[in-house]
Order: sequence, then structure tokens, then C-alpha cells
Amino acid sequence: MKDFNILIYYNKLALSDEDNQFVSHYLEEGCKITAENINEKYNPKFNIKIDYLCLEKGDAGIKQLFDKLDTYNDLIFTHAHVITKYQSQILEYLSRKKHFFFHVSPPTSLKNDISKNMFGLAKTGAGINLALLHSEIENHTNAKIYHLHNGIRNAPKIIEKYSKLDNYHSFLLDGVDQKISDQQREEMQSEIEKIFIDLKSDELIILDVGLKYLRIIFNLLETRGFKNKVISMFGTLTGRFEKVSFNLLSIGGYSLVSSLSNLDLMNRVYPEELTNAKRALLDTSTYRLEIPLLISEALNKCRAIDLETQNEDAIKSALLSFDGKKDIFLGRRNDFSFDKDGLNQTQETLGFIYPNSVQIKKFDVPKILYKYQFDANLKKKLVIYSYIDIERVFNVSIQAGTWTAEFYIDIISDLEDPINEIIFNNLNPISDKFSYKFVFEKKEQGNYTTKRYYVVAIFDFLPFADNFPFDWQNIYIAQTVKNKDKYILQPIPEELIDQDFDIAEWSIVNSFSGIKYKKNKLYEGTDLDRTVEISNENRVGWILKRKNTATLLKIGIPLFFLIYLVYYSTFIEFEYAHRSISILTTTFLSAIALYFSVEKPEPKKLTTVDLIFIWFYLINGITILTYGSASFIGLEIFYWVALVLKIAIPLSLITLTYHLYERIKRNRESIILDRDV
Repeated sequence: MKDFNILIYYNKLALSDEDNQFVSHYLEEGCKITAENINEKYNPKFNIKIDYLCLEKGDAGIKQLFDKLDTYNDLIFTHAHVITKYQSQILEYLSRKKHFFFHVSPPTSLKNDISKNMFGLAKTGAGINLALLHSEIENHTNAKIYHLHNGIRNAPKIIEKYSKLDNYHSFLLDGVDQKISDQQREEMQSEIEKIFIDLKSDELIILDVGLKYLRIIFNLLETRGFKNKVISMFGTLTGRFEKVSFNLLSIGGYSLVSSLSNLDLMNRVYPEELTNAKRALLDTSTYRLEIPLLISEALNKCRAIDLETQNEDAIKSALLSFDGKKDIFLGRRNDFSFDKDGLNQTQETLGFIYPNSVQIKKFDVPKILYKYQFDANLKKKLVIYSYIDIERVFNVSIQAGTWTAEFYIDIISDLEDPINEIIFNNLNPISDKFSYKFVFEKKEQGNYTTKRYYVVAIFDFLPFADNFPFDWQNIYIAQTVKNKDKYILQPIPEELIDQDFDIAEWSIVNSFSGIKYKKNKLYEGTDLDRTVEISNENRVGWILKRKNTATLLKIGIPLFFLIYLVYYSTFIEFEYAHRSISILTTTFLSAIALYFSVEKPEPKKLTTVDLIFIWFYLINGITILTYGSASFIGLEIFYWVALVLKIAIPLSLITLTYHLYERIKRNRESIILDRDV
């Protein structure tokens, strides 16, 4: 079995040391989990070894990377640095070794060369960016347009297209990669103040600059109270700004909420509940963990002889076989399909806005989708916003795998009756209980309206009964739209999930919002032409913990007295041994009756309640057998047996308690979000 080496690394960003360590630890643990999953799936065909590095900033980090690359003699798979200027150095260094190189740079920044085993994974389409920008510029034909840029990325195309407009003004700023001094910062701030000295409220600002300039510009807008429309074409805002009170449209990125698969990985690495800002921080870095999954699926397509010889051409062909028609790679979130030049054809870019009303905490700036988006074919799509306000949840049935909810749903769209455009994918197919009534309508900007409905419905979920009555469950509502060619249904942002509602015998541990992605294979026509497509559904859900007070009382109190009687019987003298047999027989029969009176949510599964009763039956039965046998053998043996039982029963109880405690502690691990009913 051949080993294949993969090097994943994270270079420290302009974040606090705590945040950099937080992301790095996640990636390191994610690499271990990913390697474990891959090798479990594909052994003994091949074995994956994933090495992880956390690089320092600047040239020191590049030296770390090169030192690590020197340790490899066989084929190595690795990826690009986030700082574009280092790519040529890395590629030059890799040219001395057998390698595959994955990057997310656009063609304007790095030319992909498939002959050198380079693959471009970028999903951001420049055409989509510019289409969104153009639609906004069309709304500012009479107002001045400020375009601040570094002369790279989208800037050349924007200048070429709009430089002839009388209201368009281009401002070239020097790119800044390294740490700046206080004097440099003051000079940069003075430069920005001069540009915006005559800024009027109706004027448009387009930004395509790095983080250091973004901080200065945002700070100027905030301190002076400007409310202008600002379009940011580059950079991640997550956790970097205290608030955004102006009208910001951020173009870039392809995810509002995490995929369910990524949420599962985050929950495994960080079992404690993460803040939305922390989760968003991980989302921006997790694309690196898709690379080993992509490589493993490609290697699985190769012949054994090609794996043994590490045949680069065969591996390259396997990667290119993800062509978007016969096959598509789907990882935890990203899907890739390559053209003949090794560039990803799956393009996805979204525009986001940042409502002031939900900015409650500092440096936690929630975002929602802009009201329209463009797809890879530059077709305009309208966004439907759906927000759920739960009134009551009841009848959470583990036996049936269903739960019932009464809730209000607010749908913001341009549709006359938008609830008929939304599909609830996990409605219970057996029950016909889905009813709704219209409550009110409110006119919004443009042709959008908010319509509120009151809904009562029964939903399916996948129950996990093993730890009953200490069980946790995951209930959710899954939604998609009917007309995917015209509409996009926005997932509910984490900040807007309702957690304040009545749920009877359960308590809410936490909530989640994510997207379930699935690869679907279709066979069409008489010759069974195979096509592949990626589907997705939005899920909003809650992780519940049973309060279990009633069950504990029904089981705990009688079982305590039965255990006490069993233990008491071990203190009865030899001449009255027949009494202990009577007591033990009574406790055994009572325990059987008690067991059948207890609720059993999943009869075919061994639950915590079953384990408790099995322990009791064993203790009770062993005590009967040993006591009965010893009473016939003699006095000395009887007292030795009694002594052993006096010690063994409490020890077994302590052991059982510890085992159940550890089992219940793993309740959160049993909750897997990325699974189907």
C-alpha cells in the first residue's frame, strides 16, 4: 500500500494571536480527522499522510514552508499561500520536486499551468462580481462614483469599462502587505481624507483595497457619520470591524452559513458552543480541508499500478475526470469541476449587506444576502428571505421520529403568495397535518413585501434513543424553493434563529443554521447517459436535551429501594438464608414488572434504561445463585460469599455510574447534523 503526502498550512493573518491560534488548532485537528476518515474509507488501496504547518507572517513563514518541503522525497500535494506575491517563489521551489499544486488565485493574479500539475480551485467568478457592481452603478448615473483600488484584481476591468463616464473617478492607492508604522498610517489616513473631502450622501464608493486601507476608510465613514452606499470588492470583514453603520454591500464569498458537514467538524474539534463570529472565522479557512478529500477521490479512480508508481499523468487524468458533466467533486462544502486547463468551472459569488438592527455585539457584524444575485451564467436571481418564529414545539416522538410545531413564518419576496414557492422537505409523509393561514402583509422597498403566515406542521427527524432518558435530539426544518432558476432562498442567519419558545419536557441546548449539500447521479435516455448535479437545502434546527424528571422519578425511586433490598440481603445470617432468597426473588420479579412499565422509545435498541436494568438483573441473579449455592455448602463458604458480595455490589454500582456518566457526556458527539431522515 502506497503512502501519499499532503502538506496543509495556515499562515497567520491580521488577526489577534488568540484568533490565529483558534483557527490553526481547528485546521490541525481537522487534518487529523480528515486523514483518519480517508484512510478508514480507502485502506488498503492507499494511505494518506497529512502534515500540518502554522506559518509565521512574512519571509519567516516562507522559510518554514521551504524547510518542510525539503523533507519530502516522493510526490507531494500542497496548496498556495494566501499572499499572492509568494506564489512564484513557492512554485519555483516546488519545481525541483514531483508535486501537485492547488490554488484559489484568479487568472489575473496567477496563470494556471496544467502541464505543471497546477489546479485552480477558485469559485469566485469575476464576471459575477462585475455584474453585481454594474447593477449598482446603473443606479448612480447622476452621482459621483469614487473607485479606490490598488490597480490589481478587478480594478483594470472596472477602469476600462467606466473610465469614460463623467461621474466616475479612479483613485490608485499603494498596496500595503507588511506591518505599517504610525507615520505611514497617518499618511494613508490623510490621503483618504483628501479623497473624501467633498463627499456627499448620495455618492457611491467602490473599494478594491487591502485590509489596512479598509480599516482607515471604514473608520472615517463611521466617525463622520456618513451613510453612503459602499461596495467592497475584496477582503473578509468577519471579526475585523466593531460595527458597520453605513450602507455596505460586500461582493465576494459564497457562503452565508456553514454547510452541515463543516458544522459537524467544528463541533467535533470545539465541542463547546461557538459564537457566530468564531464560526464565521473558521468558515473562511476551512477550504484547505477540501484538498485532501479531492485528492483521495482522485486516487480512488486510479489503477493499483498507477498508485504504486505514483503516476502523475494518471492522477492528473483522475482529477480532470471531475468535468462537471459525468462527475463533480463534492467535499464538506465546496464542489469542484475542472476544464481541460485544470481551472474550476463551478463559480459562485454572493453579495452581502449588514443590517444595523442585528449588530448587537462589538466585532460581531451579521450579514444577510443582498436582494438579488447573479449565477455563473450572469443570470439575475431574486432572493427570498424566510424567518421563522416558533410558538410551540410538542409531541417530540422518538418512536415515530416526528415532532409537531406551531410557528409564524415571515417571507419577504416579490411573490403574491410566497409560501407556495417554499418546499418543506422534511414534512412527515404519513400525516397530512400541514396547515397555514395568512396573518398580515407589509410593503417593503421596491416590489418586495413581507407576508406573515401561521403554520402548524408535523416534521420528521432522525431520533437517537441510545441514551434515553438522558438523550439529546436534533430537530430541524428543511426548506428549498421550487423555482431555482429564478429565486434563491436565503438560509436563516444564526443571529436570527428563535430559541425562546415552549417545548414541554425538553430544553434547548443550542441552535444551528446550515446547508445540506448532496451529489445526485442521474441516468437519462435509453443509453443511460450519466449526469451529475449538486443539490442543497437550507436547514434551521435545534439540539434538545430531555429534562427527564418524570422518568427519573418513575425509575429511580423504586429501583433505589430494590437495590437497597438486594444489598440488605447480603447481611442476613446463615441460619436465615432462606429469607434472603425470598427477598431476592421478590426484587427480581419487581424489577421485571418495573421494566415493562417504563417507556421504551425504541424497543429494538439498547438504551441507558436497558443497561441499568440489565445491571440490576445480573447483580440480583448472581446474588441469588451464589447465596443459594453457598447456603447448601456450609457456613464458612457462605460468609466468604457474603463478604465478596458486600464489596462487589457497591463496586459494580460505582463502575456502572462512571460508565453511564461517560456515555451521557458523549451525547453531543452522537448528534450528526449532516444526515438524512
